[in-house]
Amino acid sequence: RCDRSAGVNIGHCCRIIVGCDFVNDLLTVSKLQSGTQSINMTKISLTQAVIETVKRYEKLLEHKGYTVTFDYDCEVYINADETRLLQVVYNLVNNAINYTGEDKTVRILQEVNDTIVKISVIDSGEGISEENLPLIWDRYYKIDKVHRRAMIGTGLGLSIVKQILEAHSTTYGVESKLGEGSTFWFELPIVKEYDENKNDNKES
Repeated sequence: RCDRSAGVNIGHCCRIIVGCDFVNDLLTVSKLQSGTQSINMTKISLTQAVIETVKRYEKLLEHKGYTVTFDYDCEVYINADETRLLQVVYNLVNNAINYTGEDKTVRILQEVNDTIVKISVIDSGEGISEENLPLIWDRYYKIDKVHRRAMIGTGLGLSIVKQILEAHSTTYGVESKLGEGSTFWFELPIVKEYDENKNDNKES
């Protein structure tokens, strides 16, 4: 247990916690790559999954001045492994918070196109060069020094995102230009007709 009264340095405790997270993330990537990590598909609300993820950042938003918005027109249901999909959204938002610009703003956008729903996570950071775009999903890829040091996460987030989305056989990608920020996105089939009555733009 990390406690000042026990004479343990708090910074040391934080490093232990981060180290544990890193090991857990590394194990997750390895299991997904080897196919030993099972995917349990159920019908879930993608919209509510994103809302719940945004709620996890309330303390960070309150104390660090970040803004994370979620724009959507309706509630959308999909077939997915709920736990793993939450990991995808959480890691994409982590990545955006770590690299967004001075405005400290991250935007999440849900778009519906017939039977497909697309989730985009948008930051206002310095962007990624074209030659580096194919490399960012690699767990061994090292961020170049123009990027800020990560505040949260273990650095394996995008590799985990890739493995989970590929296990769902879905489409994903990133659009970025230097000086213009980045947009990470993924698409999934809708399994239930969305509610046409909820057509007012909402923001969480």
